Amino acid sequence: MDASRRCDDPLDLVAIDDDELPDYEPATAPEYSIDDTTIPLHTYHLRQMSRKHQLFVPYGPSASSSYRALGRSARLFSKKADIDVWRTTPGSVKEEHISGIWFDNNGPLPWCPRAHFSYKDEQGSSTHGMESRNFSDWSIVLGGSKCMWLLAAHGEYRMGLQELSSGDVIARFNFSAEGTAASGGAEAGNLTIYRNALSLENAGSVAEKILCGLVVALANFRKMGKYYRSFKGYESLQARAALVIGVGTTST
Repeated sequence: MDASRRCDDPLDLVAIDDDELPDYEPATAPEYSIDDTTIPLHTYHLRQMSRKHQLFVPYGPSASSSYRALGRSARLFSKKADIDVWRTTPGSVKEEHISGIWFDNNGPLPWCPRAHFSYKDEQGSSTHGMESRNFSDWSIVLGGSKCMWLLAAHGEYRMGLQELSSGDVIARFNFSAEGTAASGGAEAGNLTIYRNALSLENAGSVAEKILCGLVVALANFRKMGKYYRSFKGYESLQARAALVIGVGTTST
């Protein structure tokens, strides 16, 4: 096919013979990879049942599990988790406890929000620390890679989980019109975890750790009285929006 017949307008493709195949040059042929971060692995609606009760519901017909995050009232000197995360697999009514989340108020100086969560699967138990040095973005190590949940505002508020060494976006959370102020079963947003080497690691256990990390970040926003939602003209958040560049800050 002559290069002069190529065009950027997809509507012009109807003029090309159906039997004619594109003649990509070897150096410019498109490359396809299983690590393409545009391919969703899991997508969930997050429904805020009450202030301390969240449901992650798979989008549409799906073989994905659903998850419930349930907080407890603060009790002085209690060693119980601040939030517990439970999994329900398709075709089962039994819940499996997979994670306990604790917020750490006695960390080193300078003080910043910190948390850790335990995670349990067939491989055993593990503990994962998180912190937010700028009070908005949360760092976490997943599969040996340092990642960060970054808050972004481009007219609409969202979060992206980025692997810092590669810059790859592993997951995104889009706030709904009600966002962190949602209640009574309203949708707080939607979570998409993309198909890549990290999210597929250990039979998908990293994907569940991604979800737990998001629970930490959202719970801390509510604790700090930061109510993010996605629609243009939300005046009370314009000051914060001016501080966020790109997909978020990358301070560590």
